[in-house]
Amino acid sequence: MTMMIVIGGGPAGMTAALEAASCGARVTLVSSEPVGGRANWHSLVPSKVLLTAADHLGEATHNPALGLASAPPEPDLASLRDRIADQARAWHRHHRSLLESRGVAIVAATARFLDPHRVELGREDADAETMSFDTAVIATGSVPIFLPDIKPDGKRVLAPRLAGKLAEWPAHMIVGGGGVTGAEFVYFFNRMGADVTWVTDLPQILPRVDPDLSDALEQTLSARGVTVMKSAPVESVRPQTDGVSVRLKDGRSLAGSHAFLAIGRRADLTGLALDATGVDCTAEGIATDAFGRTSLAHIYAAGDVTGPPFIANRGQSQARIAARHASAAETAEFRPETVVEAVYTAPQVAVVGLGESEATAIGRPVKVFRAAFDKALKPRLSGATAGFVKILCDADDGRVLGGSAYGDRAAEILASVAVAIAGGTTLETLAAVFPAYPTLSELPGIAVRGY
Repeated sequence: MTMMIVIGGGPAGMTAALEAASCGARVTLVSSEPVGGRANWHSLVPSKVLLTAADHLGEATHNPALGLASAPPEPDLASLRDRIADQARAWHRHHRSLLESRGVAIVAATARFLDPHRVELGREDADAETMSFDTAVIATGSVPIFLPDIKPDGKRVLAPRLAGKLAEWPAHMIVGGGGVTGAEFVYFFNRMGADVTWVTDLPQILPRVDPDLSDALEQTLSARGVTVMKSAPVESVRPQTDGVSVRLKDGRSLAGSHAFLAIGRRADLTGLALDATGVDCTAEGIATDAFGRTSLAHIYAAGDVTGPPFIANRGQSQARIAARHASAAETAEFRPETVVEAVYTAPQVAVVGLGESEATAIGRPVKVFRAAFDKALKPRLSGATAGFVKILCDADDGRVLGGSAYGDRAAEILASVAVAIAGGTTLETLAAVFPAYPTLSELPGIAVRGY
């Protein structure tokens, strides 16, 4: 029986361990965090608890438009903190139970490579021990990037892992960072009633999506009172007695009650001692092939540790493939074009596969089909008609190549498009599918049919 060690207990590590165990491997999961990893305890789960609350608050505010007279609820910071803790514990218990039911041994420790087939396990309450393995999957995730003069203090200057510990509602939050995390927390703080200034050094918010998507979100948030400052690099963030001072590189200064930093992440290779193995790394993380193999055929890597984009479902997909390949089970190669990337604002932003601006940049001939949300009945019933869907197909053979959506539950709308891309489905096949009526899942078909 193959002895596999999985290093890292986040979404990618748990997926690798579960899949390898299902394939018959003897698996040990080593994690310095309790099962769930940073995603469960510090970033993904806490942020999604907050964003879900913001979504429901927005829906409650919208009730009168649906013929439902009710007073909007008031945000309760203490209750939100309790809910974050409850959800993190519950999700941890769920996954720990699942891992144990598959026979995965869970070790709370750090792992440091001694050579290509041995690691040293370090525990706070016990002596270090050496563990040998046949195969390994490294899934140690990523950590936030901070600059010397732009660091959180946990009180006035916050970061994603500290958001769940917020002690008071900010009167004026200055959010630094134009990516996904920045966008989501801009939405959250704005929805909860804070004044928000959004500052980024980028000329476009959400640089990984088509400009029409990022422009739509920017316009929506601006209409809700968010001040957006693009191409405005931050030089320093200083906590004050009763607020924060943010200085821009062009000399301007901003004053707020709090600041929130989301300027980027990097692969976490801390303490792994990869030089003892000879595994090749790049500036972005561990280099892998389409099956997750590193430069050593028996050592694999998956998730954020392999570099951007830092997306949980991407990591899970990579981890499943790596675990199956390492277990000599049949598996296809990882296909990044099938991973749906989502921004959990309201409206949501989601993309999968080839984008229109990317197709233009590389000179790929495509046909683009578009439908506004109000072309479907379901958005009209809910009053969430703001938004659109785009579907891209190959100009010659009609194969579906990509999709993007801006609107209510956009991430879920694109699931069918991801399946179409994975299966090499043509536009005609997508057009021939009529989902339940009325649902948001009709929108891709409406886009390609024109009705």
